[in-house]
Amino acid sequence: MNKVIRCKNNNNRKVAALLVTQVFLGVAPVLLLVLFVLFELYEKQITAIVVIGLIFLCNVAFSIVARRYNVLNSGRRGERQLYKAVKRLNGNNIIFCNLPVRYKRGRSELDMLIISHKGMIIVEVKNHSGTIQGSWKSDKWEQRKYYKNGQNTSQEMDNPIKQMRRQRDIVKSILNAAGENVWIDSVLYFSNSGAKLKLNLRENDYVCLGGKELLNFLNNYDRGEVISKIQMEKYARILNEARANV
Repeated sequence: MNKVIRCKNNNNRKVAALLVTQVFLGVAPVLLLVLFVLFELYEKQITAIVVIGLIFLCNVAFSIVARRYNVLNSGRRGERQLYKAVKRLNGNNIIFCNLPVRYKRGRSELDMLIISHKGMIIVEVKNHSGTIQGSWKSDKWEQRKYYKNGQNTSQEMDNPIKQMRRQRDIVKSILNAAGENVWIDSVLYFSNSGAKLKLNLRENDYVCLGGKELLNFLNNYDRGEVISKIQMEKYARILNEARANV
């Protein structure tokens, strides 16, 4: 039976705060407009300019906050899809969700870390749609979306392969500092199975599209080494103690 350790997910609070902010910024222009008409503020030029300026700023701020909310909420949905897939994982694994890690100046948060008898794996989830294009050595990847009306949009995303490499280095440093030397692999999981991937990767850059593919990868993962239950629990204890200081 899998042991799941859920760490505090700071994004939940951020999403809630952004939602409240969106509501406020959506209502504020309406209230300002009502006051503008009700109290005949348009009769004074300076007052009219101030009110109109405030309405404009509220609309701009609403657009910015809405974009940020959509990004974080999309990521949170991806994390839920990740947990839904991995909770069916075979074996007696120790699974960390949203694990914060820090070593010296290096700091990150792992979407998931799995400690199994076959090895240790970091899972990074992306809930992107459209066509994802990039190379393992590029700093940025491109996400392009195509629409039925013939239009398309493009935006950049940080290279998740490099992100996972940094996460792996931090976790390995924490374990090494505790006198433990263990190989750590990582897998990039795109939770949206409808996404199209055009990636130039190395042989050991693991990428899965959709929950079934991820679960199949994890169930068949094997480096030919066996980690004892005692050692698994020791790794988990070291990481648990380390996250208390983050």
